Amino acid sequence: MNNVEVIKVFNNPSRLKRVAGYARVSTADEHQDSSYTLQTEELEQEIKSNPRYEFIGIFKDKKSGRNTKHRTEFNAMIELALLGEIDIIITKSITRFARNILDTISIVRNLKNHNVEVIFQKENISSLDPSIEFVLSVLAMHAEEESKNLSDNTKWSIRKKVINKRNLTSHLYGYDIKGEDWTVIDSEAKVVRMIFDMYINNKTYVSIVEKLHKMKIKTSTGKDRWHTGTIEQMVQNEKYAGHMALGKTYLLNGNQLRTRRQNYNQEHFVYNHHEPIISQEIFDQAMNLRKSRSRNTNNTYVPEVERLTPYAYFVYSEENHKHLKYVVERPKGKYEIPTLYCYNKQRKNRVSITVKNLTILLMDVISHMKFYMTDLSSNITSYINESVTVCDADLENANEKIDLLNFKTKLLSAKNNLPSYFKFIRNIDDTLDIQEIKRVFAAITIHSISNFSIKLNLLDNGEYNHKLIESVLPLKLGYKNVDVTYSVYL
Repeated sequence: MNNVEVIKVFNNPSRLKRVAGYARVSTADEHQDSSYTLQTEELEQEIKSNPRYEFIGIFKDKKSGRNTKHRTEFNAMIELALLGEIDIIITKSITRFARNILDTISIVRNLKNHNVEVIFQKENISSLDPSIEFVLSVLAMHAEEESKNLSDNTKWSIRKKVINKRNLTSHLYGYDIKGEDWTVIDSEAKVVRMIFDMYINNKTYVSIVEKLHKMKIKTSTGKDRWHTGTIEQMVQNEKYAGHMALGKTYLLNGNQLRTRRQNYNQEHFVYNHHEPIISQEIFDQAMNLRKSRSRNTNNTYVPEVERLTPYAYFVYSEENHKHLKYVVERPKGKYEIPTLYCYNKQRKNRVSITVKNLTILLMDVISHMKFYMTDLSSNITSYINESVTVCDADLENANEKIDLLNFKTKLLSAKNNLPSYFKFIRNIDDTLDIQEIKRVFAAITIHSISNFSIKLNLLDNGEYNHKLIESVLPLKLGYKNVDVTYSVYL
């Protein structure tokens, strides 16, 4: 462990410095996992062993370092530091922190302006060193070049395998793959043929999945649950016809995997690479059918992703333990009824609510919020202030402070957003659409046909723990007039 000299001038020596560690590895490989664990343990030991430090916690990412956009833990750490909750960040090296020169310098400069120090153990430097930007420029440039060379070497290795027509696939349902040897698994091959047969006979992905569940067929990983996305990938996978299309995927911006649909190099398409499970004729039928479905907008076929929108994951059935799907029902073909519904695992016990009734319910809630806006705003502010006080008290004795700090950040953010939130509600009219609804409400839980819990989209703490409104609304459900009770929570 390097002894790092802390150059920062302490304005208040009696107060312990709040210190967080940051660890990162690029992949989930086994050897990287050991590095990941070692980084974490060393950082924690170093911080806890310093009597001047108060241990905040270790922020950990398993992402590429070439940019910071997708590193959630890193971004959360920086946010807390800028809010004044972290005084010092310790990381193993510049390469663990960021490999992009501009990112490194910009972040360090911003943290420095907020009196936050970054200590790089390997390089034995502090961000408060007057020459830090010059040193970082040189070291980060070197690190970025190393990263680029590593990426180029990896790409070269893959390209060489592609050119040599070598297999890059290690696992595929229906096959036992060992290097270049592909052996058909008869039991799984029968399932693959059944899937293709159902598909070319105009069965939807949903109906195919339901058939697999009914037959209690397990997935390639031994799970009971199939997904429509898996079926969609299977019916367009040329490997089931015995071919191998290499080089179909590439990295965008260093870490975003993208797929080349039809413009990958045909020279890297290996025909008759292994034993096929389905015939070329059936595969061609499947591909042609898929193309026709995507072109024909009047076709009754509806992809699963469209079946879930625009209310996906918005309304939840406590009884069925499922989110409700969106569908336009046409009873006797006479009229259309936009509806949200779900069944339990046994395809029984339908739970549903029409979009019309849901909108009436939520407009009633908004009316209440408009009428009691002053009291609600004061109530929410008081609750947030009390919660912040509790957080601060808990932070004094907590060993791991990250979760508490993140929750405190959310509380303060909610408090700051409260005026604009109520301003938006004040200006809502009767033409409320789903996007506006989601700006006001985060989630709705149906406990029973006549009892609802509604969560405001202001504070996401994972719990409905502060009741703001409780009321009753008469609704016509089918042929019955029902008094629907609801509670609104923060």
